[in-house]
Amino acid sequence: MTILLVSGAPGSGKTTLASALAGRLGWPQVHRDELYAGIMAAGDVDREQVVPRGVAAFWSVTAAYARVGSSVIAEATLYRGQSEAEVRSVLSGTGPVRNLHCTTPTWHERFVARGHEARLNDRALVNASATVPALDLGHPLLEVDTSDGYVPGLDDLVRWATA
Repeated sequence: MTILLVSGAPGSGKTTLASALAGRLGWPQVHRDELYAGIMAAGDVDREQVVPRGVAAFWSVTAAYARVGSSVIAEATLYRGQSEAEVRSVLSGTGPVRNLHCTTPTWHERFVARGHEARLNDRALVNASATVPALDLGHPLLEVDTSDGYVPGLDDLVRWATA
């Protein structure tokens, strides 16, 4: 059993990589953005409530998979100064954790190309120092260049995730 965190800045290729890995490995995926969307669709919840509820749900679902002995791919933008403590407190004792961190110099251009509101594009830049560099989560880390495909390649990433 492995908890595979796929992290990186918005637009860095996390979701695409997580989906490719899930297809190859047959592991379930937990996408924080999908949890946010589900919470928003559930009713009368404003943005200030969505984020803390979504973050709590993300870590809870990820840990639940691990507690029942299932490997899982958990994909999210992690934030320096916040996510380290979440990983240590929520995932402690649940099983081995590995972090694939997606990097590309074009992350912000990719994010902007999605057509977000200008305030979200600006917020992503403001948060860059907390999201672009890999965090020290106290678990094995492998940086993946997602500029044009994956370096290391997908076969190597599968081997690393299952080692």
